Amino acid sequence: MLPLLPVICRSVVPCATRPIRIYLLASVVVALLWAPGAQAQRVDLPDDVAKTLVERSPNSVDDLRRIQAQVERVVERAVPATVGLQVGRGMGSGVVVNPEGLILTAGHVIGRAGRRVQVIFPDGRRLTGRSLGADHNADAGMVQLDDPPADLAYSPLAEDGKLPPGAWVVSTGQPGGIMADRSPPVRLGRVLFTGHDVICSDCEIVGGDSGGPLLNMRGEVVGIHSSIGPMINQNFHVSIAAFRRDWDRLKAGEVWGGDEDEDENAAGRPLLGVAGRTEDGCLITQVFGDMPAARAGLKPGDVVVAVNGNEISTFDQLIEAVNAKSPGQQLRLEVRRGAETLEFGVKLAGIDHPLPGSPESPSERPQRPEQEPAPDP
Repeated sequence: MLPLLPVICRSVVPCATRPIRIYLLASVVVALLWAPGAQAQRVDLPDDVAKTLVERSPNSVDDLRRIQAQVERVVERAVPATVGLQVGRGMGSGVVVNPEGLILTAGHVIGRAGRRVQVIFPDGRRLTGRSLGADHNADAGMVQLDDPPADLAYSPLAEDGKLPPGAWVVSTGQPGGIMADRSPPVRLGRVLFTGHDVICSDCEIVGGDSGGPLLNMRGEVVGIHSSIGPMINQNFHVSIAAFRRDWDRLKAGEVWGGDEDEDENAAGRPLLGVAGRTEDGCLITQVFGDMPAARAGLKPGDVVVAVNGNEISTFDQLIEAVNAKSPGQQLRLEVRRGAETLEFGVKLAGIDHPLPGSPESPSERPQRPEQEPAPDP
C-alpha cells in the first residue's frame, strides 16, 4: 500500500495583507512514490509550470494541477532524504545532502559536537552518526553518518537562499517524531521575506520539524527549519547561504555563537517584520502582524526613504540597515506615504519565539522548544 502524504497548502500573495488558503485540487493528500536509492538530481521545471509559479496567484484549475504535479516531483526526490534525528532525549529532523552521509540540521537540534545521533529514515532504517559543528548565531548544524549505505538518497543544495517574496517553497520534516505509519508530512507555501541568514515562509513548522529542509520548486534545499514567529504562519528557516559560508568550519566540528544550553541562540538576529522590493524606491509590500513594523504603524505601500537619517533607495539597503542592528535597538524610519512624509521609531525584535505549547521560560525547558521528547523504545 502506498503511504499517504499530507500536504498543507497555505498560499500567501506577496502584496496581500493576510494569508490566502489554496488547496491543490480537491485533495489534501498526495500519494508518494519513492525508491530508497534516489539520487540528488534537481527536478525539471517545465516552462508552463515556471510561468504559473511567477504569477501573483493561480488563475485556473489547470494552474493548480501544474503546481500539484511539480510538488509531487519535488516530494518524490526530497522525502527519502528527510530524516529524523534522535540526540539524547530530543528529536529533530535533518536532510542528507551528499552520498558520504552528511546531514544538515538546526544548530539547536545537535547542541554541540561529538554527540551520538540516531538517524531514522522514512523507510524505517535506523543508522548511527555523530554531531559535527554548529553556528548558534545562525542556528546551523551538521551530522555525519558513521557508515552511509550505498543506496543513500540525498537532496541537492541551492547556490544560495535568495528567494523573492511570493516564491513557492516546499517543507518536509518529522513533526511529532517518527511515526511508523506516516511518511514525512509535506507543507506547501510561499516566501514572506528574507534577511541575513534567514528565510521567513508560511510553511507551518511544529515540534520535531526543526532541522528539516525547506526546498524550492526544483527540489533544491534553500533553508533549514529553525523557529516560528508570533503567528503560526510566520516560520523561520536558516538560509543555505549560512551553511555554504562556513561549510568547512561546520564539517570540522567547530561550535560558535553562544552556549547551546541557553535559549538565546536565535536572539542575535534582528527582525523588522516587513516584505518589500525595489520599485521607485524601497517599497514595503507587506507588514506582518504583531511584529515591530506593524506596532510602529508602517503600512503596505509605504516607501522608506531614510534610515536613521541616511537616505536609502533600495529594499536591500533597508535589509542591510536592519542587519547592522541588534534586537532591542531602535531604528528611525523616514517614510513617504502618498503625499506625506512620516517618521517612525521602531524597536527591533529578535527571532526567538518558542513553538506553541512549549514552556515560556528557559528554566521550565528541559530541552530546546522545537525538539520533541524521544519515544520510548
